Amino acid sequence: MKHLALLAIIGILLAGCQRAPEKPEKPEKKEEKPTKIEKVKTPPAKEKKMTNVVTSGSADTIKFAVAWSTKADPTEAGTEATKSALAGLGCDAKGIVFFTYYQDKDFKPKKESEVKPDPAAEQAVANAVAKAADDVPNIGGRARPLTNGGTLLKNAVSVLAIGGKQAACKTASADLPEDDRKGPGEKIAAALKDVKGLKVIISLSNPNLSFGAADGISVEDYIRAITAGTPDGVSLFGGNTMPYGGDPQHPKIENAQYIGGKGYPNHVVAMGVGGPIEIFFNHTNEFKPSAKTATVTKADGKWIVTLDDKPAADVYRDLRGMKKEEKFTSDWQHPIGVVVAPDKVYLRMILDWIDADGKDKDGKASTMPPGSLRFVSPVVQGTKVKCLAGGDDAKAIVAAASEGIKESVAAAKAAKATPVLAMISNCCARGMRLRTFRKGNDDEVPEAILPALETAVPVFGFYAWGELGQIKGEYQGLKHQYQQHTFVSALIGIKE
Repeated sequence: MKHLALLAIIGILLAGCQRAPEKPEKPEKKEEKPTKIEKVKTPPAKEKKMTNVVTSGSADTIKFAVAWSTKADPTEAGTEATKSALAGLGCDAKGIVFFTYYQDKDFKPKKESEVKPDPAAEQAVANAVAKAADDVPNIGGRARPLTNGGTLLKNAVSVLAIGGKQAACKTASADLPEDDRKGPGEKIAAALKDVKGLKVIISLSNPNLSFGAADGISVEDYIRAITAGTPDGVSLFGGNTMPYGGDPQHPKIENAQYIGGKGYPNHVVAMGVGGPIEIFFNHTNEFKPSAKTATVTKADGKWIVTLDDKPAADVYRDLRGMKKEEKFTSDWQHPIGVVVAPDKVYLRMILDWIDADGKDKDGKASTMPPGSLRFVSPVVQGTKVKCLAGGDDAKAIVAAASEGIKESVAAAKAAKATPVLAMISNCCARGMRLRTFRKGNDDEVPEAILPALETAVPVFGFYAWGELGQIKGEYQGLKHQYQQHTFVSALIGIKE
């Protein structure tokens, strides 16, 4: 084409120097127009489908994406899970929540349930998540994640990304002095109450929130302060993250909670989430309640002294049908159910008791009367309770998870809301017992949770050291409670 253009220019110049002929000469041959060459479009490369992320919702309102990674390198895992969640979101992120659990790679357990955590690896995850999230508000905690990919027992990260034009997220934190739970709750409420369209506060805490409070101080003080300091209808969800070891009643207060990559020892971290959502809470457990109900007739702080005007331990043993030689233990074997509805109890674990000799479970003399039973929070006079038995049936554990999700899905359908996210706070003791009974297999996700959801809804949850969520009723003026040995679910829905 360049040559043709050059010849044309030369011809014009020559014509300007010569006299034009009277009649134009006919060319010997008609010039043919150059053939038009169509550009061939290269077919776009097929994008590799991400198998570690599930999304839902709409970018025009609110959208969720859950992603996970099981890479051995914690930095790579944190980066992969976060970037996958953000990519799956496909719109500007407003908030990120993550769970991680790494085990010391040199630790050799003698049995399946033994673990040795790697705090440095988990801190590396927090750093990686914060870096990949850039300036998106993010919180996290130390816990075994539950995702659509299943139960991630160790060396894993799960990430929930929240976005959409109508979504709003903000983080907050508060320390946990032994003699105060109201103050931390007020601090969280004050920081988050103005989140636009606030619907749920995700609260992740060190176990001291519940187990490290002084006598006369209760986790209920924290719950009451948050619900009183935020708009009506705001829900609480979450629970205690896993401790790094030590006595379960006084766990080490290492950096098990994070905001923006920074570890917070002995703290609660929280995220307020606002948007056009409805929340369908549920709580289930695998225990069988006693046929009879007992009434608390005398209480002293966190102790039940008498049930039906008799020593509480005696009534408990009778309703449970315990043998004379059978002893109490401060584990999953001996809980009570606080009656909150005709067919619903929320579970409280017996943490201490006074034997006939006047000594507590540790053999120390006590001022409490023999037969007294201690709990994590006060069980006040007039409370109706049932004594719970069981907990050693793997099928019952899995069935309880399925039941909880199915009931929430039914509630969402009745409200004409489309489920878009299932948040789970599941007691770590349930997982430990499943691993024991099934010799390592404790995956409730594919067996119970996913089938009960019916559709491909993102699942984001964790094995908690105590669960926080709404109960199916009310107790002491509260619709939310700290629970134990329970499957707590919060199904997020969007109105049709």
